[in-house]
Amino acid sequence: MKHGLFVRKKIEVNTDPQRRCYNGCHFSSEMVWTGWTLICPYTELAVAKDTMESFQKINPSREYKIEEVEE
Repeated sequence: MKHGLFVRKKIEVNTDPQRRCYNGCHFSSEMVWTGWTLICPYTELAVAKDTMESFQKINPSREYKIEEVEE
């Protein structure tokens, strides 16, 4: 059985109906989570957990999770 390490991050989405943007600033926007993306598969769960902890320390604003993936 393999385990996959997944990541997602928050991005700013322009919610203004007129799509206004002034010098990179939106008239109205909101922060939303992206979908989960597989970073890499692991055969050992302990290695996946160790890697996830390291990535979380490097990028605390992102979310990480480990799930079983098909071989």
